[in-house]
Amino acid sequence: MIATPWAAAVGLLWGFAEGLFFFIVPDVFITLTAAISPRRGAIAWAASIAGSVLAVGAVYAIVSHHAGGYRAFLIAQPGITEDLARHVEAAVARGGLPVTPLLVLGGVPLKVYAFSAFASGMSLFAVLRWTLFARFVRILPAYALFALIGRAFKGPIAARPRTCLSLFVGAWTVFYCSYFARMGW
Repeated sequence: MIATPWAAAVGLLWGFAEGLFFFIVPDVFITLTAAISPRRGAIAWAASIAGSVLAVGAVYAIVSHHAGGYRAFLIAQPGITEDLARHVEAAVARGGLPVTPLLVLGGVPLKVYAFSAFASGMSLFAVLRWTLFARFVRILPAYALFALIGRAFKGPIAARPRTCLSLFVGAWTVFYCSYFARMGW
């Protein structure tokens, strides 16, 4: 069982790491936690949002002093290509940050949007506000699905935790293999 303080700490750190440099979304931990305990999953989710907000503040500071270096760092990350960066930069310069529930399907990391927004002169407050929206909209479907799976299969999950964990890890591995292939990495 994942204790509440651990759910919060891991959610916060993972949200921060993914918002700044890590390439695996906090959804992996949030969904695992939600399947075991929807309440602790919600805590991990809320903490990951707080971590994402802190990461956006860090991206703002980095872009203010080393925009070119951070952009080069982003391009070197798995799943982020030069074409993706250029596409997001152009879209943000044209119309700002996307405000749509379809962020769930986009596959563009938060850090790419944050970089592009700051590079185009968008304010820290505007990007922080968008980050709250984007993290809520993008993670909600995964959280809800795994909370429902956890409730529906509570007995089997408790009876065979290792098997369920293997299935969970396998599903996320397949997801990431597909994602990286789709993103051209």
